[in-house]
Amino acid sequence: MKNSFYFSLAALLVVSCTSNPEQQAGVPAATATVAAASRELPELLQQALTAHGGLAAWQQFGTMEYRLKTTLGALRDEKHLIDLRTRQVRIEAPDYQIGMDGQQVWVSPSKAAFGEMSPRFYHNLFFYFFSIPFVLADEGTVYEDLGTRTIAGKDYRALKVSYETGRGDSSGDEYIAHFDPQTHRLELLLYTVTYFEPGKEASYNALLYSDWQEVNGLLLPQKMEGHKFANNEIGDLRYQADFSNVRLDRAPPAASRFAMPQGAIIDSVAK
Repeated sequence: MKNSFYFSLAALLVVSCTSNPEQQAGVPAATATVAAASRELPELLQQALTAHGGLAAWQQFGTMEYRLKTTLGALRDEKHLIDLRTRQVRIEAPDYQIGMDGQQVWVSPSKAAFGEMSPRFYHNLFFYFFSIPFVLADEGTVYEDLGTRTIAGKDYRALKVSYETGRGDSSGDEYIAHFDPQTHRLELLLYTVTYFEPGKEASYNALLYSDWQEVNGLLLPQKMEGHKFANNEIGDLRYQADFSNVRLDRAPPAASRFAMPQGAIIDSVAK
């Protein structure tokens, strides 16, 4: 399934989103588990989690919903539903639906209705980008504190995140989260995409977080921008994403919400 579009997308995003959302980062897939309360997390990540509302607050929710408008691959206007316990996903748009039912990623009514991008690659990409830094506390993550790094003339506290081998669809992906040293809020994420070419070294691309919104005590993105990244500089704009109508609920959604409809197409891992 590695057609020319995938290679142009890799150039557009290239990098190497659990899903690394993926979700483009080949985000670690729907096998993600929530970090145990007793797990020891790096101090830098603990500070960031506190600045964004706290890991304990995040872990009390079972359902997340939001509306996404993005220019990634095409102009998209979607509603996303996520079971925060199982990481099952349902995406609804006027012309297509995508779901992860706990075992497989499906698309309805056809792949053509969604476009040339892989639905499996896409299904949890924005959930992952939207939910950082909370999802960085998932099990299977490996951390390296990079100290202070200067990007485009600004100093950040940087944390590199990688994944245990075999964790999700793209365990070779890496992130470097850059936090403001005073507020500890996330401002810049460098990420790689290895989904399309596993084993091949990939370069980083950049995701800038600008506006934030508070939802049930959690600080979540309202806008983000994907950019090229080279020579320690933020490059050309590649895509934008806007999040609205965000809802969090303690109860998880019904499993039936993620069931594959009759006639849907299963999208397997593109290897």
